[in-house]
Amino acid sequence: MKQAFGNVWKLDSRKLLWRVAACSLLGAVFYIYLHVSASGKVPALKEHYQRYLLAILSTNLLGFLVLQIDGLLNQWLKWKTNFLLRFLVGFVFNVTLAVSLMYVVGRYALHTSQEELLKLCILYAITVFIYEIFYGWFYSYRHYAITQVDELKSNRLQLELQFESLKSQISPHYLFNCLNTISSLLFKDSKLAEEFIRRMAETFRYVVSNQKQQLVLLQEEIDFVRSYCFLLQVRFEQHLHLEINLPKSLMATKIPPLALQMLVENAVKHNQISKENALMVYISAIDNTYISVTNTKTKAINPAQSFKVGLDNIKQRYQFFTEEKVAVRDDEKFTVLLPVLKSAKPKTTNE
Repeated sequence: MKQAFGNVWKLDSRKLLWRVAACSLLGAVFYIYLHVSASGKVPALKEHYQRYLLAILSTNLLGFLVLQIDGLLNQWLKWKTNFLLRFLVGFVFNVTLAVSLMYVVGRYALHTSQEELLKLCILYAITVFIYEIFYGWFYSYRHYAITQVDELKSNRLQLELQFESLKSQISPHYLFNCLNTISSLLFKDSKLAEEFIRRMAETFRYVVSNQKQQLVLLQEEIDFVRSYCFLLQVRFEQHLHLEINLPKSLMATKIPPLALQMLVENAVKHNQISKENALMVYISAIDNTYISVTNTKTKAINPAQSFKVGLDNIKQRYQFFTEEKVAVRDDEKFTVLLPVLKSAKPKTTNE
């Protein structure tokens, strides 16, 4: 309520002057109309300045009160929730206020006749009706414009986050590691080298084709992770083991691209992999509501670092699509729980 009644003070001077000018003009015009309809003459300013001033002040007071009432109603009853109901409630409240205020002013200050008083109340009721229509249209359009801008900002942020996740897959360092592995395989196992090149091409094709996609099918992400892990298994001489156990019912759901791959990559980066320290990665489902990615812990390569950067990227991308949080468990094993996305549409924010 304090915020609503403080709206008027937040207006810049230009808007405030425009509203005062509009209300003052409206009050003067209504008084002239009533006087002309009663006497057939335009009231002279010099002789009727007190009545002019009273009409102007009362109309400005009404405008101020209507503004505050609409501010309160905007908090309790949103235009976007039910436009017609919001319009009717605002109209009833403001018309009641306008008629009551003008009745008091007209009856006890301007001393108008019963007929003129009725005309005055009808004029203000019509004015409030027109105001509510334009106010509702303006407020709805403004909300639509803000929503569009927020959506553009959201899409831009998603693309930036995806770009960060994609950079690691198309970086010169990643390409160098792949080429270095290929060069060593060509002299040892040409068939394995051929398979390695094919899988590497699949990973790059997936990265490039989904660089602008907000979500991909879980089945596509799993196929990509299998190819990606194949490259790692060749590189680490089969000391990296991947086990995927997901129900078919989840394969048609969506997931942010590279989300699973980033978790596998981080597990490799932050653990020492050797014959004595094999790394196990498990991808499974929990009650069809979470996708669990768990890796065993070996001797850390870089204990000072953590999964924070990659996890933050994944968490921020999931925030666009669900209220459910990405959960992390760090005990004997390291586990990340990714919510299963029930809807492929970005979530909406309430005012």
